Amino acid sequence: MISEEIEVVFSKEDVQQFVQILGDPNPIYQSIEGAKSSGLPTIPLPPAMPAITYKWITAPWELKPPVIHRKQECRIEQPMFIDQKYKAVVTLDRNDVRGENTFVQQSLKIFDLEGKLYFQGISHLIAGGVK
Repeated sequence: MISEEIEVVFSKEDVQQFVQILGDPNPIYQSIEGAKSSGLPTIPLPPAMPAITYKWITAPWELKPPVIHRKQECRIEQPMFIDQKYKAVVTLDRNDVRGENTFVQQSLKIFDLEGKLYFQGISHLIAGGVK
């Protein structure tokens, strides 16, 4: 299964809020000048930040409780930057029922507008089922 594709743009304020929560003082996240002084074209996204895209996507499936987050993989394929348009989808990659538990693997994939993969966030979950 696959979610509807959405367009996302991360702003400077999004990055600053994210790094403030993490307590990361790296100047590349604070200003365009700070990023450029490190050889970057503009402010990059912190490595795990693209995972916040989940708050904007509605998956066409629902995990029945209890839901246990077993592990998370974040694969950065290309650096991501503020003020660039990306498209994102969530896929249900695995849905194995074992007794009363359902082992789920779902992936958040973020692409540029030409379809080049930039980020994959792979979640391994145990749920009471999928509906």
